[in-house]
Amino acid sequence: GSVQNKLQHVLCKVKMLTAVLKFMADTTAMCFSPHNNGLFLNYTSKCIQHILSSLNQLCHNKTQFEEEDKKNTIFCLKSSFTYAAKILNVTLPDSGESSIMTSKAFTLANNLLDLIVSIESCLGSAYASRLVAAARPWLPDVVLALGSPSVLQQTDSGSEHSTASEQIKLNFPKWPLVVAKTVLLSAVNEDEGDHECSQPDKYSAFNKLLAMLIILLKKNRSIMDAIGDIFLVCSLVGLEQKDFELALGLLQFVRSKLFNHDDRDWGDMMLSTLQEIYHKIERGVTEPRNDDELEKLNHAKNLIEPLWTYHGWESEKVNMTDD
Repeated sequence: GSVQNKLQHVLCKVKMLTAVLKFMADTTAMCFSPHNNGLFLNYTSKCIQHILSSLNQLCHNKTQFEEEDKKNTIFCLKSSFTYAAKILNVTLPDSGESSIMTSKAFTLANNLLDLIVSIESCLGSAYASRLVAAARPWLPDVVLALGSPSVLQQTDSGSEHSTASEQIKLNFPKWPLVVAKTVLLSAVNEDEGDHECSQPDKYSAFNKLLAMLIILLKKNRSIMDAIGDIFLVCSLVGLEQKDFELALGLLQFVRSKLFNHDDRDWGDMMLSTLQEIYHKIERGVTEPRNDDELEKLNHAKNLIEPLWTYHGWESEKVNMTDD
């Protein structure tokens, strides 16, 4: 009985937060108070974070959802996602010049991706697919919000503001962990020729969303550089925290999914982070490690070494020409 009460309490909370998000989406759409857009972005993030926290708690307690409860929950969550994305859509044009606004938009975009991952983990892929279908029209806004702090940093490198890299290190999102895990699992299955294993399909809905995201990125080089850099920064965080599975999985994703394996034409932001990653891996392989860690580090090094060698040699060539 108490478990059912907790579930109903969470459902009630989700409905209430959805109503709040609808009110804010309507207010921003009608431009009643454009000066409050930063506040709305912040509050929208807080609402989504609250929903995430409640969902994750239910998931952690292995709460069994009735089918009817699942339907009601996903109906509200689809609406919540749409309202939050609408707020993002309206406020993004205003955030172009403001680092505080881009920072808030970036946080919200990460929260929305985390919401999809949490729903898939908690309610299963069939229900998460419904959310992915609702999210699809808003994906360009999510991509722009993810890329905007890095793009702003490039265009206005003199100003002091929170970069995407700093924000990721402060509040590490959940979705890059899922990207890393699924990439590594599918690679293992390919090696073993194992088609029975259903493990990579645990996040099949999120992987569909990722595939759409990759198509969008390939249409714009500067956004590809900005978002590609986010994957690399997350990989760097993995190295710093000695989570070598995260570091390797994201490098493999960038090398095999974002770019063709022989494509060396990476953007400046990505190459700058790649340099940090390469030096950290070089130091890492010389330190005492267990076999599994060393294997992952060497694999990561082998993945990026051709690129590093090529760009290192190219920059030396440019320097010699300049002299």
